[in-house]
Amino acid sequence: MTKQVLPLIEKIPQTILGFLESSPSCWSSSLSKTTQAHARILKSGAQNDGYISAKLIASYSNYSCFDHANLILQSIPDPNVYTFSSLIYALTKAKLYSQSLGVFSRMFSRGLIPDTHVLPNLFKVCAELSAFRAGKQIHCVACALGLDGDGFVQGSLFHMYMRCGKMGDARKVFDRMSNRDVVTCSALLCGYARKGCLEEVVRVLAEMESSGIEPNIVSWNGILSGFNRSGYHKEAMVMFQKMHHLGFLPDEIAVSSVLPSVGDSERLDIGRQIHGYAIKQGLLKDKCVISAMIDMYGKSGHVYGIIELFEQFELMETGVCNACITGLSRNGLVDKALEMFALFKEQKMELNVVSWTSIIAGCAQNGKDIETLELFREMQVAGVKPNRVTIPSMLPACGNIAALVHGRSAHGFAVRVHLLDDVHVGSALIDMYAKCGRINMSQVVFDMMPTRNLVCWNSLMSGYSMHGKAKEVMSIFESLVRTRLKPDFISFTSLLSACSQRCLWSQTPASGELC
Repeated sequence: MTKQVLPLIEKIPQTILGFLESSPSCWSSSLSKTTQAHARILKSGAQNDGYISAKLIASYSNYSCFDHANLILQSIPDPNVYTFSSLIYALTKAKLYSQSLGVFSRMFSRGLIPDTHVLPNLFKVCAELSAFRAGKQIHCVACALGLDGDGFVQGSLFHMYMRCGKMGDARKVFDRMSNRDVVTCSALLCGYARKGCLEEVVRVLAEMESSGIEPNIVSWNGILSGFNRSGYHKEAMVMFQKMHHLGFLPDEIAVSSVLPSVGDSERLDIGRQIHGYAIKQGLLKDKCVISAMIDMYGKSGHVYGIIELFEQFELMETGVCNACITGLSRNGLVDKALEMFALFKEQKMELNVVSWTSIIAGCAQNGKDIETLELFREMQVAGVKPNRVTIPSMLPACGNIAALVHGRSAHGFAVRVHLLDDVHVGSALIDMYAKCGRINMSQVVFDMMPTRNLVCWNSLMSGYSMHGKAKEVMSIFESLVRTRLKPDFISFTSLLSACSQRCLWSQTPASGELC
């Protein structure tokens, strides 16, 4: 607090100063107290003091009055780092990250240097916005100022690089950290797992052991979850076995995290071992474990395991029921799935969009087209809104039985809820209209799509080929080749099928021209 402003502060009643210096929790009593304090400060002429202005900014920000707070900052002739940091902190706390970064830009343009209080907030902002370039630039500023060795700065910087997926930069910061603990090590392990870096995970575990830092259950769960979510199923199973071998007892989260990897790898032998372990440890009381176990058995083709688990589970829970329906349908037991779904409805279970979509997809994939459309109708009657997975699941049934009315209804719904930007919805509509004899509508849907993947192109080519329009197929194929997408087996099948119908072999592009 400057000496020049002391006489001005003396004019401010002690109650006002006490209010401003109190903790933010005391400010919640009344916004009017803040405005009254602001008025008294203006009257005393102490509004240009950085300390008082910072307190006012914090007080207004506590009520989300950021416009007032910003006006106070702008009205100060010579604001300091403290006043800017008050608004940066408040905006960051309110999750107004872009605005927070904007205030820092104004601060930096004035030649004010960020300190160890401002930098952690800025790195948090960059992490939330995935603003890697901005974070990197601020990191350079911290290095130039010699502040990159501060523990709080290092922690927030490490978190920022992790959130941006920049493992190399995160590792460099980690290696320089003087206060590494199990929390930062666990975060690094999880990050490497998400990238599928098994060797790096093992290396970090070894470094932790040599440093006397023992991984906890959170560390292992982060590893398993990271590998599983990124599709590194083999690595997830390897680390689960290593975890157990080292004497750590996997909990509900660990078991639920590794079972999807076991199912996707179709390792029924490992799945049964985990099932036995779950029984021994009493983990089958957890609904997430049950759902994951049922899903694993479904992916492994072991339907008896699904039924046995469901019958043993006393509590009817939506997630468990969804897993049962999906598992049975995936293995062709759609009648059993329908029977189970009817039981759920009778027992007044709270069936969500996943429940309805699972049974609709199961019926459609197993040739029960009438049942698919009836379930779709029941879903809407029940007040459950279809989503971007439901529509592509039911549209094949419309095409198979030429149920154009139902298909158009689904198309209208997709338009109303803005689902046409989804490539799966678009390609399913193209295919449905083609099978219903409305190839012109297939073209309309295709033309209206903002983005198209190879499935969309193949659906349109297949539709024209189905209608014997060889020249259109060739034209679409040539347009496809001009994009960055590479034709696949289905693309060539549609092309050759169309050409064979019209004897246009001589016009078919040579395979060498496509390379």
